[in-house]
Amino acid sequence: MNKFTGSYAEFGEYLAKKLAERNHDFDTRVNRRTLNKQLKIYKKYWPELLEESKAVANYLHMSEDEILYDEIASTVDNQKRHVKNAHDSKTDACTIFAIKENGKTFVGRNYDWDPSARNYFQTYDLKIGNSYRYFAFSDEGTYPRHYGRRTWKLYMEDAINEHGLYIGLTASKLREKYWNYGFSSYHIIRYIAEHCKTTKEALAVFRKIPVAVPKNFLIADKTGDVAVIEHAAKSYKILRPKNFKNAEYIIHTNHCLSPEYAKVDPVLQCNPSADTFLRYAEADYLIRKQLPNYDFTDTGRILRNSHYIYNGDTIWSLALELSEPRLTYYYDTAEGQKEARVVFT
Repeated sequence: MNKFTGSYAEFGEYLAKKLAERNHDFDTRVNRRTLNKQLKIYKKYWPELLEESKAVANYLHMSEDEILYDEIASTVDNQKRHVKNAHDSKTDACTIFAIKENGKTFVGRNYDWDPSARNYFQTYDLKIGNSYRYFAFSDEGTYPRHYGRRTWKLYMEDAINEHGLYIGLTASKLREKYWNYGFSSYHIIRYIAEHCKTTKEALAVFRKIPVAVPKNFLIADKTGDVAVIEHAAKSYKILRPKNFKNAEYIIHTNHCLSPEYAKVDPVLQCNPSADTFLRYAEADYLIRKQLPNYDFTDTGRILRNSHYIYNGDTIWSLALELSEPRLTYYYDTAEGQKEARVVFT
């Protein structure tokens, strides 16, 4: 567990030391137009993050523009290239669900990615400035064919804060026009973990702050207020749980569930047999099988003893009971499966 308490500038120095140790290869091909547009957004909504990035630049003796571009703007240009060139329908990319029953709120999630990411997976315990304390789970920005090639930096995919608010994502396969100027998925997760106590507050953030890339975000708080946002960069849809046996639950994998986005979903168009549908169906079956009287231990079994939900690309699993709270995560190593718990004290 990586632990940090301090100011944004101090966190920038903390990150810079890690980047230096890893000999991180920054994206220094600065696109001035993209950077300027992104700076306007971050200056308006999160100037503290700019302070943090400037501290990184100062510590590493690099230009501020190069660090700022790498941190807040390269995502936009990468997404534009991705939209233009990617037509894949591979969907081994996460399962996430939430259940509310008898005053309890449960969250389960498997983060699926290239198996090599197991060598880089990191957990964080963060209290930055006046923001809320939270635990975060990061694949460190690694991606296929580039492991160990100096691309290792904090890039969280899940976070849960001291107020019992959780936010995590699954990949979206929306393409074509689906990009925007705005926060990266990592930054919107981090911002919400640091600034919001409830799902209602998190949804207000999405109304206010633009997001650069399509993703599916599940948000849940300890009161049982749960929502999924299918974000298409320039627009988004909010999905709510369905009722079953006096309980409520919601599942998301990687295909679009909202009718409007389903019409343009390349998974449906190009690969209707993709495993996103299998993972969704299996999660639906296994959750219904445990209702009524769902128990915290059911989450771990669904995540780790399933056929499609747990697969060769699963990097970590989260089993959470937000109303208690009970926070358990599982991960795989060369020595076998590991289990750990985190606690706010």
